[in-house]
Amino acid sequence: MRLLPRRAHLRHHHDKALLLKKYYKWILWSALSIYLFFSSSSSSSLFRPLPLRTSLPLKTTPRALAEARQLSSFTTSSAAAALRIFVYELPSSYNRDWLSNPRCRNHLFASEVAIHEALLEYPGRVFDPNEADFFFVPVYVSCNFSTPNGFPALHHARPLISSAVRFISAGFPFWNRSRGRDHVFVASHDFGACFHAMEDVAIADGIPDFMRESIILQTFGVSSPHPCQQAENVLIPPYVTPDIEEQWPAPEKAKRDIFAFFRGKMEVHPKNISGRFYSK
Repeated sequence: MRLLPRRAHLRHHHDKALLLKKYYKWILWSALSIYLFFSSSSSSSLFRPLPLRTSLPLKTTPRALAEARQLSSFTTSSAAAALRIFVYELPSSYNRDWLSNPRCRNHLFASEVAIHEALLEYPGRVFDPNEADFFFVPVYVSCNFSTPNGFPALHHARPLISSAVRFISAGFPFWNRSRGRDHVFVASHDFGACFHAMEDVAIADGIPDFMRESIILQTFGVSSPHPCQQAENVLIPPYVTPDIEEQWPAPEKAKRDIFAFFRGKMEVHPKNISGRFYSK
């Protein structure tokens, strides 16, 4: 009879911990969004917001437009006050050595590099890990262009990240303290932290056990439940180089001979039901 109150007490603490985790995930998403999308520093921002325009005179400002203007008024100092991030200084074999290939900085999955470089200049970056709210683990796993078709190979991703986790857990107490719950990784390639380009293999492999409690910044996202989303994750866009405006004219000024272009897997039955052939 005395076990029931204890179980209720444990359930209360469990629910409270889940609520706190969701709250900090929201704080992380908000702060990163504010900094990365609305930073006024061109050297550290990844994207520049487009100016808000309307072609019709308005007697009252629409609510969505007013909220967007209010959001854009946030400064990087506001983001810094909301979130303090410690960036691990890992050996260069985990990140910087991969930059010997220039493609590592500007291909479709290069957000793992761009986010790392942005956080190094982030006003809320702290150098004392005891002051940090979150810990960023900068490991580049999408820069191994060793396949015959030139696509990034991901077979090294799991052992490389596992090695990084062993490195930080041996030198710092913070991973073991939270079991990685306040640690952030980037998985900017196909199927996120499942680390495989083919969905059937990615599902079979799943997310590594040691990453299941961490926060994943990933480009993969679907609305239905998926094994490769069974970890705390924040959806981010694929990487586009900041100088895209210089390379290509604005859409409203360009004369188009191609309306749309598809680049991805063609999962068409019966020849390619597995999705193993890419479009040209």
